[in-house]
Amino acid sequence: MKEKSKQIKFDFPVYDKIDTSLTDITALYLRVSTDMQAQDGYGLDVQYSALYKYCTAYELSNPVVFIDDGYTGVNGNRPAFQKMLELMSKGKIKFVITYSLDRIGRTQMLILKFLKEDCERAKCDFLAVKDNVDSRSKQTYGILISILSIFAEFDHDAIVAKLTLGRKQRALEGYWKGGGLPPFGYKYSKTENNLIADPDKASLIQKIFDMYNTNEYSPRQIAEALGISSDVVVFGILRNRTYLGEITFRGEQYEGKHERLVDEESFNRAQELLQKRANKTGDSHYLLSSLVYCGNCNAKMRYMKWGKGKNQKTKIICYSKYPSTKKNLVKDPDCPNCIYDADEVEAQVIKTIMGFAYNYKDDINSRIVTEEDIVAGLQKKIDTLQIEYGRLLNAYRKLGDESVLEQASNVNEEIKRIERDIEEEKEKQTIAKKIEENENMLRTLPDMWPRMTNVERQAVIKSIVKKVILQDGEISVVLNKTQYEKNILVK
Repeated sequence: MKEKSKQIKFDFPVYDKIDTSLTDITALYLRVSTDMQAQDGYGLDVQYSALYKYCTAYELSNPVVFIDDGYTGVNGNRPAFQKMLELMSKGKIKFVITYSLDRIGRTQMLILKFLKEDCERAKCDFLAVKDNVDSRSKQTYGILISILSIFAEFDHDAIVAKLTLGRKQRALEGYWKGGGLPPFGYKYSKTENNLIADPDKASLIQKIFDMYNTNEYSPRQIAEALGISSDVVVFGILRNRTYLGEITFRGEQYEGKHERLVDEESFNRAQELLQKRANKTGDSHYLLSSLVYCGNCNAKMRYMKWGKGKNQKTKIICYSKYPSTKKNLVKDPDCPNCIYDADEVEAQVIKTIMGFAYNYKDDINSRIVTEEDIVAGLQKKIDTLQIEYGRLLNAYRKLGDESVLEQASNVNEEIKRIERDIEEEKEKQTIAKKIEENENMLRTLPDMWPRMTNVERQAVIKSIVKKVILQDGEISVVLNKTQYEKNILVK
């Protein structure tokens, strides 16, 4: 901010002296800064004279002077400008008049935001006297907005391109591109200017790959066993080539200078399993397929046709006793578990989950999960960061400081990270609502069951049941909800 201009006597009240109840204001916005002070035609007296003549000629209501004396137009951090925006948002200003467009701001983006967002939101007309820009002249005003939009987009794209170029250069040199949080298992070292192994978490990375590559553990089970926050994190680790010592930028891999945390054989094996499971056409047509485990040896149990002709029945047996072609699923060749009738097991599981839904009816209604508050809080963070991002871009335009550009890049990456968190929260909400729907459906299951397809029946069961354990003639149903992670015995 520069030294104040020579004092001018205003015929209209100044914004900080008006009654707070005043409405239908005509705002006369004046601004002068050091670089404009010496230029003819831009002094405060010249600006005010032009606006005064217009107001009196057209007898505009409640004229109020908003003056920023000695403030740059590079950003909107000006006291009078901010007060004018505040009154506009409250619907108290109906008309904004200024001498020229560049009094509002010195960047196309700032001017465009004021005209396209602030004025339109406040349903406020705008006039720049010298430039003859009048929002009431819809055709010419629309053309101006279009032109400003093009230049503002070009300006923004040029800065984003510079940010992208800097991040690509880091990737080419083998350094982590920065922005957001480092991948799980790594920390960012300012000394190294790169990723370094996190001593508390790095050892878990190879364990995750080893467990997954046995083909016996799902990402959810791995997360539970190793104390990782969710299966989403595990999936991300299994797909992330950063652990191979590579840097990925826009789909391209570059040799990194950081320590690799997993060997190539383990990584490639995991990719094969991920692809195989992704291409799996569908589950078995059996109702409890993939859900049944042996309580004696902890092996999976499978459906099997038993007998011939009219006497043929479907049984559920332990893979350890009847391995078929899947020798790797054998846990104990001498497993003592018995053979179960599939119809009886399915009937007992259905009875159990129906009883669960009925018994916990009131509790289910009281714990419906909604994520609106969480999403709203994250969105507020994004709004704050976007303001900071805009401020840094404006600072870079003014100063050309590369460190400011790097700060803007980090803020932009944080915005993207929070956007991903919002999507994850929304997904959780969707899942929670789906579970609730399935629970509600279970309450009337006897009537609905005959009309459901086999796929629908499987979906209902798998949304409620985590696993079914068969041991010594008993059936234990482990529910799929954390707060109900307990066995319900059915004898």
